[in-house]
Amino acid sequence: MRASLRYGLTVFILLLIAGGIATYLYIRTLGPQLRDRAIQALGERYDADIDLKSWSFSLLPHPTLTGNGLSIWHKDWNDPTPLIYVRKFTAISDFPTLLNRRNTVDKLRLEGLRIHIPPRGRSIRPETTTEHPEIASAEPGHDTTRFRFLVQTIVADGTVLELEPKVKGKLPLQFDVQKLTLHSVGVGQPMAFKTTLTNAKPPGLIDSTGEFGPWQREDPRSTPVSGNYTFQNADLGVFKGISGTLSSDGNYHGVLQHIEVDGTTDTPKFALQRGGEPVHLVTSFHSIVNGSDGDTILDPVDAHFLRSEFICKGGVIHEAGPNGKTVSLDAVTKRGRIEDILRLVLGSSKRILTGEVNFKSKIVIPPGHEDVLDKLKLDGQFGISSVEFTNSTLQQKLDVLSERAQGISKKAEGESPETVASNFHGYFQLNDGVASFSQLSFSVPGAMVNLDGDYALRPERINMHGTFRMQATISQTQSGIKHWLLKPFDRYFEKGGAGFLVPITITGTKDHPEFGVTIFGKMRIIH
Repeated sequence: MRASLRYGLTVFILLLIAGGIATYLYIRTLGPQLRDRAIQALGERYDADIDLKSWSFSLLPHPTLTGNGLSIWHKDWNDPTPLIYVRKFTAISDFPTLLNRRNTVDKLRLEGLRIHIPPRGRSIRPETTTEHPEIASAEPGHDTTRFRFLVQTIVADGTVLELEPKVKGKLPLQFDVQKLTLHSVGVGQPMAFKTTLTNAKPPGLIDSTGEFGPWQREDPRSTPVSGNYTFQNADLGVFKGISGTLSSDGNYHGVLQHIEVDGTTDTPKFALQRGGEPVHLVTSFHSIVNGSDGDTILDPVDAHFLRSEFICKGGVIHEAGPNGKTVSLDAVTKRGRIEDILRLVLGSSKRILTGEVNFKSKIVIPPGHEDVLDKLKLDGQFGISSVEFTNSTLQQKLDVLSERAQGISKKAEGESPETVASNFHGYFQLNDGVASFSQLSFSVPGAMVNLDGDYALRPERINMHGTFRMQATISQTQSGIKHWLLKPFDRYFEKGGAGFLVPITITGTKDHPEFGVTIFGKMRIIH
């Protein structure tokens, strides 16, 4: 009996030792098995070669695989930079996955994640010299691979996403992601995400939630993306020459290479930094963003402040030359008031006139560190109708001029002429801080001034020349003895159907202009 007991106990101990050894050996192989399973899944998912510098495995309290220096290289792409690089990752799973009964990772933490997408894939925007090129295809790609693991949550704070443009000479588009959380990363399904991005210019943080994926391994640029965003407290002062704090919100959808955005912006105190006053600027916009290089097509932007509204179409694109983006827009007024524009440009104290303005112009702002007004380029035309001057003395003089120009003699003492409206029209160009005008006209009933010339924004100097013409003759502008004394001179000033026509010049500065007329071949300054 005792011999049997000793024999049974010995067998039990031997079995226990054998089981312990087997368990130890099995546990020692679990880490490599999990590593191999993960590498196999990643290789299939990204059609890639996987390089892992080091790894470790722990069983308690949860099965955890930790790795360092993970590089994922696409098999078909001969690029010096890996598609995905992770400085360190920590994957926490469960015991059923450990026993190969399911493929679930509860939480995956990625540190030092860098995603580099080279200029590959179908329907990337071709090189073009068109003024407003079409952004690449918005259609998602097709991918039939099946990701073998379901990842419940990915945390990848501090991620850098870099998309290399196809067109040579352009800088890569880089996104610095401060915070990034992804959920339910599974088979053929989009990933829900929540992220905070750093925006470079204007500086600020963009908070966004949405869906990304499923990942298209043959063409990463055609991976779908959609969501909503908010952008707060963006300082426009980084753009030399303007100021204000901008906020924006909206939604977006598409694929990485073709993202359509609908949103609004609100800048309560937008201002030019040269003498104007702040205005409340609000815009709504629809844009198409090329996720490869950040080029953006704007179609349209509806901007309004005070009682004026402008519609702009164009783009923010990289062109040959200095690094940076060029803003190129076609702008027209939907409705506009000249007093609103003068308040923005000059300030309310210098709003000398009011009236309805019609404006149409090409607007180009090239890259560079110069003041916005110094590098701004304009080419267009404008008209201002029903103009009245806020300075009562100046308006009264124009009223009198209009009556004299129509041949209405001086009225009886105490009578005031009827208030008349003036009209402006002209073509303009702005280059290198100099505004050039052509066919610039100013009219009141009975009289018209036509001018050509330029105005330098710095040092605010005027150089204009043209003609002043009246419907009436010089003698018809006067009454009594002056009428008869001037009548012999009428024939010297009548020309081209005008009763009075003389060359004029406007020179000097904005604050101290000088007006001159040429009479009998001699220039005379009007004081």
